[in-house]
Amino acid sequence: MVTKFDDNKKYIDYIRKKMKYSFSEWEEDLNTAYEGQPNNNFGISFKSDLYKVQFIKDRGLLEFNLYYNDEPVPFGYLLYNLILEKIPFQDLKWRTGLCIELIDFYISFLEKYCTKIKIENV
Repeated sequence: MVTKFDDNKKYIDYIRKKMKYSFSEWEEDLNTAYEGQPNNNFGISFKSDLYKVQFIKDRGLLEFNLYYNDEPVPFGYLLYNLILEKIPFQDLKWRTGLCIELIDFYISFLEKYCTKIKIENV
């Protein structure tokens, strides 16, 4: 079973809270949109130095995009295959279906990614 909210504002607030807790130095981009969007979509992004992360809900699916110096960071299928390991109740066909557990997974993935980058850049 996965946990879902009943409106986009709750998802936006949850993402803000989790990002502030895990990445307090990152700033929210001013282009957050969650009301009156086509197909009940939303988008929120955060940035720090040369990094930018986006959470985009598109037709019920939650996309996670990471950019370095405005270039997408390619993860291939690594990220998507890990989702099924970490969230066993996600449907194989809809593994990026919007839920709280997916948000937690993306932020945890970002934490691990940033830790790895800092270690490698020392």
